Amino acid sequence: MSETEQLELHLNDFDGPLEVLLHLIQESKMDIYDIQISKITEQYMQYIYDAQQLNLEIVGEYFVMAAKLMVIKSKMLLPTVSDDNPDEEQADPREELVSQLLNYKRYKMVAADMKKREMRRRESFTRSELTVPPTKEELIQPSPFTSGDVMASYVDALKHFKYNKPMSTVIHEWEFTIEGQSQRVRQLLNQHRDQVTFSKLVGNSTQTEEIVTDFLAILEMTKYNEVRLSQPSVKSEIEIRKGPGYVDQ
Repeated sequence: MSETEQLELHLNDFDGPLEVLLHLIQESKMDIYDIQISKITEQYMQYIYDAQQLNLEIVGEYFVMAAKLMVIKSKMLLPTVSDDNPDEEQADPREELVSQLLNYKRYKMVAADMKKREMRRRESFTRSELTVPPTKEELIQPSPFTSGDVMASYVDALKHFKYNKPMSTVIHEWEFTIEGQSQRVRQLLNQHRDQVTFSKLVGNSTQTEEIVTDFLAILEMTKYNEVRLSQPSVKSEIEIRKGPGYVDQ
């Protein structure tokens, strides 16, 4: 990204990767329904690089989004027509990302509206305390609804308006390590004449955790000049090559 194309980012002003992407899309005057994935990926990677240079802590969700963007970019480079069924319409790899961005944008709008209402409420006057007349003692029947019923209704309402997706409650250990995935990168480089594309690296990955760890392994290897990344043109794939600090197996 050239100096004229760099965007002024206040790194501490963002709540998460989706807010960063929305900012980049708005500043670049892109159509959120037709995101220029190559350009937005480049700008997002520059954001992560700038944050690391300022020694800011970049949590895992930012790297997860970076990996997703690179996967989408790789898929966009693939042929859009199937050889087996030329008439079959292929799904847009950006569709899920666009849905997440729209949902997050709605959430931000609702949150901003609630904040304005709260500010107006604080500025309003309250009436004096009312005197409540004594009431007869009555047996209070417990409500037939539990907190679980209320929560279930809340979740059903969210699902009805499609403002969120159900969250998994399954907690599992991270199966992949940076060292293990670095070894896998070395194996692929040795098998493919010292260079491999990013889509080739993640092509057989079945879990998000594996793709994220692949991405972190590449960053770590790049840091020590073990590999070098290149992209001949905007529409071409990202290539991973052996660097001067490459450690053979």
